[in-house]
Amino acid sequence: MNELTTYLEKFGLLSLEKQDKLDNVIGDYLFELDLENGKVRFNELEFSCQVLGTESDNTITWLWAWADEQTEVPLDLITASRELKDWGKRLGVEEFTVPAMDLSKADGRAFSLIASELCKANAYYRDAYEGGSLFVLLFDARIDNQPSFDLTRLSRQLLDFISYYELNHRNVLFSYLQAKGLSPIEYGSRMVCKLETGELLSAEFDALGRLVLLNEDSVVI
Repeated sequence: MNELTTYLEKFGLLSLEKQDKLDNVIGDYLFELDLENGKVRFNELEFSCQVLGTESDNTITWLWAWADEQTEVPLDLITASRELKDWGKRLGVEEFTVPAMDLSKADGRAFSLIASELCKANAYYRDAYEGGSLFVLLFDARIDNQPSFDLTRLSRQLLDFISYYELNHRNVLFSYLQAKGLSPIEYGSRMVCKLETGELLSAEFDALGRLVLLNEDSVVI
């Protein structure tokens, strides 16, 4: 397991909950990016932002904003990406310290999920354009004020997440529940926990930490 995977397991579901909250805030929207003023607009809603980096459909690579010499992004909007570079150097997470990365090794979604927690952002947003995508962090308390996961939304996001990346499923779920202060209880291979909604979450894992049962339903990943 590499360091990037460790942090993706630690922060992934927490950040996906932020994305769920963002969807609840913006609903159907028209998107506008105002780099000059450091703002992202969804219809009448306006959020502060930081630019993380871009994915290229041509080179199939991720490029950090601090290393992008082609796009004219104000220096104050790449503060977060620079701080992440310094963090990567301190903790030895190479993917955050090199200018570009092959998307087969790490993609913008993975970087954004980790960055959202490390930079204390309220969510991230992927702006797709012809030839690639731009990833930005969003900062606005209105996002965080939305309801946390209920059982259905947590289950859906968890299953999608672990089907997309090769992760230890147990670590992913336990990290989220523990960080939320929900006191998960483990009985051998089974983990149970009462969510903020009062609903009971039940999950069972195999010896390798792979999810096999979720809320008594079989799981096929």
